[in-house]
Amino acid sequence: MQSPWKHPGRTGCRASDVLEGAVLARCPSCLKTFSTDRPGRQSCPVCGQSLVVPEVSPAQVAGSGGSDTPPGTPWERRDELGWWTGWGRTVQQALFEPGALFAAARLDKGASQLGFALLTTSVFWAIGELLEAPLRSMMGDRLRESLAGIASDPDLQRRIDALLERTSPVGLLGMVLLTPVLSLLFLYVSAALTHAVAALMGQAKRGFPATFAACAYACAPMVFLAVPGCGSIVALLWTIVLTSIGLKVTHRISGGAAAAAVVAPYLLLCCVLFLAAGSFAMAWRRLAQP
Repeated sequence: MQSPWKHPGRTGCRASDVLEGAVLARCPSCLKTFSTDRPGRQSCPVCGQSLVVPEVSPAQVAGSGGSDTPPGTPWERRDELGWWTGWGRTVQQALFEPGALFAAARLDKGASQLGFALLTTSVFWAIGELLEAPLRSMMGDRLRESLAGIASDPDLQRRIDALLERTSPVGLLGMVLLTPVLSLLFLYVSAALTHAVAALMGQAKRGFPATFAACAYACAPMVFLAVPGCGSIVALLWTIVLTSIGLKVTHRISGGAAAAAVVAPYLLLCCVLFLAAGSFAMAWRRLAQP
């Protein structure tokens, strides 16, 4: 098919309105690629959203065949999309289209990914603490009443009160203020352990930034921390699944290797908690004996 400006009697397009051959453009809304031969504002043929295709020089078109730079997640393009839109689309894709999200993540945006994880985890953890405070307070009162009839040891009562201080207004405020610090520790410890296991297995093929991106965007299910009761369990399990998917995509490894690298630290944590619970039960039995 001949170009319109080669037909006699038809007005040719300006040089700035036509690219030197068709190029692939990626829609920032649906992350689908399509072919176009003109720069400027246009509509995505897949989702219909408006986007801007930048002008591309012939040298860039010729050398773009070997480019491996992903477009970036909506959160990494929040300056273009807006903070709220960028965050919301990132959470939505993490929960329902994780493969597309992790494939779009850039490994040179670690600071941006850290901000997403801290914002999501801290805010919804704090909301969950505030919403669960009345429930924990009521359960704490009932626990004190039931334990008062079992053991009258003052030292045991002091320990119980110390464990239940979290339900007090001061303890609740302290927990809310500590959520950013705890979220930061959780993220880096999780990423470090996961990367260490992946490295031991020979699967950390793209370095720590790839592991960190997977762990950071896997924090999206932390929005469920705001749901009292079972929200924390849902958030933890969904985070483990997303981390496995993220590790598979960012490091370009098999699903089995990614799952093993993610699950191994949690199995170790379960063993430690099991031993701690056994020690606590033994200590409790000694204190409860007359």
